[in-house]
Amino acid sequence: MLVQKKTISTQVADAIRQKILMGEYAANLQLRQEHLATEFGVSRIPVREALHQLHSEGFVTLVSHKGAVVTSISLDEILELYELRARIETWLLALAIPRMTDADLALARERAEQHQEQGKTGEYSNQLNWNFHATLYAPSGRKATIELVGRIYQQLERYTRMMVTLTEIQAQSDRDHWQLIDLCEAKDTLRAVGLLEMHIITSGKFLVDRLQELRGS
Repeated sequence: MLVQKKTISTQVADAIRQKILMGEYAANLQLRQEHLATEFGVSRIPVREALHQLHSEGFVTLVSHKGAVVTSISLDEILELYELRARIETWLLALAIPRMTDADLALARERAEQHQEQGKTGEYSNQLNWNFHATLYAPSGRKATIELVGRIYQQLERYTRMMVTLTEIQAQSDRDHWQLIDLCEAKDTLRAVGLLEMHIITSGKFLVDRLQELRGS
């Protein structure tokens, strides 16, 4: 896999991030600069820059005398991130609902349909799920906060891929999405916020339970 021209360090960071998200680079794996440089066909300088970028995003940890290792997130930390999501996203939705237009709702329906159709293939897309949620929150006008939540989604993606291999979770997620749209259209902020909080927290608890089984803990 060779990386070609322009912003080499950004392209290398994208490639490493994708391998982490897909599970090709497992948690606690040491990432040696010389090996990465050979793999991607670049010098060590853009690799070093890419690793620092990924460190700032939380994907790798820089350890003295060891270099970069793929960050491992504990089960408690995963649950905490879902709790943080619930706090922030319910606030965003409450701000967004009074400002939603017919065009906003139409786009949300389009995003929900895309997410549902992708689920039928058996392939999960974190990006399509985020596209739906981000569409709901966009009318809030809180761009910086939405970007912050997007980074949390990225951090959790390698784990959420495992969760949605179970079709009942995918189906429930889609049902929640359609119900959220209906509540937003009805301007029923209280029920919409309650459903969103349950949607997020239930997903987080399910994921942690699934990971406990896989880890034998």
